[in-house]
Amino acid sequence: MEFEAYYKSLGLKSYPFSKFTAEAEMDKAEEIYKKPSNYSVINELISGSSIIISGERGSGKTALNLDIGRRKDTKDTLLVRLEDFSKLAENYSHDDVYKFITEVIAGHFFIKMSFSPNVLWKYDNDERIDLSMYLSEYVPTSTKNQLKEHIKIIQNGFLKRTGIKLYNLFRIILNYGMKAATKAVSDAITKHFSALPEFDSGDAEYFIKLETEIDETFTLEDRSFHYLDKLCKLILKSNIKQIVILIDKIDEDPRFKNDAERIAKYIEGIASNNKIMINDSFNVVLFTWSTPFNSIKSNIRTQKISFQPLSWTSKGLREAAGKRLSAFSNNETKKLESIFEENSYDAINELVLMCNENPRDFWHLLDKSIVSQFELDSGSKITAKAVHLGIEKFVKQFNYYEYYPRKANARADSMDIYSYIKHLMKLDSNEFTKNKLKDAAKTGGSTNNYVVSMENMGLIKKTGGKTSQGGVIYEIRDPKVRYAREKEIAISRA
Repeated sequence: MEFEAYYKSLGLKSYPFSKFTAEAEMDKAEEIYKKPSNYSVINELISGSSIIISGERGSGKTALNLDIGRRKDTKDTLLVRLEDFSKLAENYSHDDVYKFITEVIAGHFFIKMSFSPNVLWKYDNDERIDLSMYLSEYVPTSTKNQLKEHIKIIQNGFLKRTGIKLYNLFRIILNYGMKAATKAVSDAITKHFSALPEFDSGDAEYFIKLETEIDETFTLEDRSFHYLDKLCKLILKSNIKQIVILIDKIDEDPRFKNDAERIAKYIEGIASNNKIMINDSFNVVLFTWSTPFNSIKSNIRTQKISFQPLSWTSKGLREAAGKRLSAFSNNETKKLESIFEENSYDAINELVLMCNENPRDFWHLLDKSIVSQFELDSGSKITAKAVHLGIEKFVKQFNYYEYYPRKANARADSMDIYSYIKHLMKLDSNEFTKNKLKDAAKTGGSTNNYVVSMENMGLIKKTGGKTSQGGVIYEIRDPKVRYAREKEIAISRA
């Protein structure tokens, strides 16, 4: 039996676990999207203020971003997506980020305005000149001539532009008629006054070509917030009632090479800038990877800027899986349990626990479980044995660098996630104290530094308990590492 025949035997028309990013599943986005448990709170906050949404990689930040985009992309809302930061230097200044955001907003506005150019006539002459400045100074165009044509449309009314165009179209005929008339008069005069030389009109232009006047005398004193705020206020004078800026994927910028400190510093320049995050002209929705954000959270005015972590419950994850199965089976397979053997339902709980409240990890675990069952026995639904094989593959093959930060220019022998895991594997329990780690892993005087680093990256956490001697008790937070330690599964760099 081919694998396709096997998953179809489970009631699926196509395979639901071959793609693992929200962008790759745009064709089924609305069918498969499951709202996180705090969705209603997030939705209310977006309507009236800026908000920071934090989550682990794979927790559904981009899926939520796309969902907001689908709902907010209306005639009276200017939806601005900001996902490419290549034009904003790593060590940017305040004015750099104002200019950058101004360019992005201006570009989105003029594209939206091109579908309803009549909106321009809500502005007076001075305001149209200002819009011309933004078009000229902030929006890149392929040619100077193209730019001039756009400015002409903004600064000159339809009747004026049409009149000049018609005049220029008929001026050839008018010139020809004038030349003919002049020739006729010349010939008549020459017959009576033979001593006069014949009049030669040559290439004379009696009706010269008219050009639509444009004002290009723009002077910018600087690229300060003033120009960003002014543009937004101009936009809100049109038929647009709200400007929403969706900022996402900063941590995916290749310049940072997954270095959480560099990512955190970059995010902080935007998240801590109150002129950007707290203003009356636009709302910002900033999606951020929780690991770098947690290190700068104390520097952000979260009492004035709404903050929501993405969270998933066990029930929500099961429902999300059921919705996905339904979308890929033409609504025939609606529950996760339907693809498991009846005596293997407890294995679903193991998968939910192993995914660490992360939908993307859940899809990977289900994929590996299905493939493992196909390899074991293609005549059966998913069994507990297949789940355990799938979990083991997942733990071994997982790229821990994807979820855990590392220094961009670190030496090969420096401490990173794999080095920390190696230390934790030497423990005899998932709970430990610093002294216990020191004895088991022989970490010596560096033990405290190791514990602080592991806690900051989210690999371990405090349990809240203490030993009889007052020592703080920690536990391994990542279920993959817990499972590997318990089952003595080696985790190493690829």
